[in-house]
Amino acid sequence: MQTTTAYVLAGITSLVFLLVATLIANAINFEQGSRPKDPARRKAWFWILAVLNPAVIFLLGYFIFKPEANIMVIKRYINALSFSTAIAFVAYIALGFTLSKIFRNGKIGHWF
Repeated sequence: MQTTTAYVLAGITSLVFLLVATLIANAINFEQGSRPKDPARRKAWFWILAVLNPAVIFLLGYFIFKPEANIMVIKRYINALSFSTAIAFVAYIALGFTLSKIFRNGKIGHWF
């Protein structure tokens, strides 16, 4: 049961971070001129949130959702939390890449 909590927490948090990255990308206005800086800002925000994503997942899972049980259950939970954090980071990058290719001509297309 506790390992399921770790995986659900990682999945939901990654999707929330991806939604926040999308909202930020859409909030940044297109700039005019020969050297616009808006694509670099969108890309920077995507990667800042990519770095924060695993940190927030692990800290939430460890300090808020850690079970009150014996040491074996806690070790199993920390193992699952570490694994789900890594999977969530890779999923965030993969979904971001997929979205940037789908919306190639939009604001999200500047992520990669």
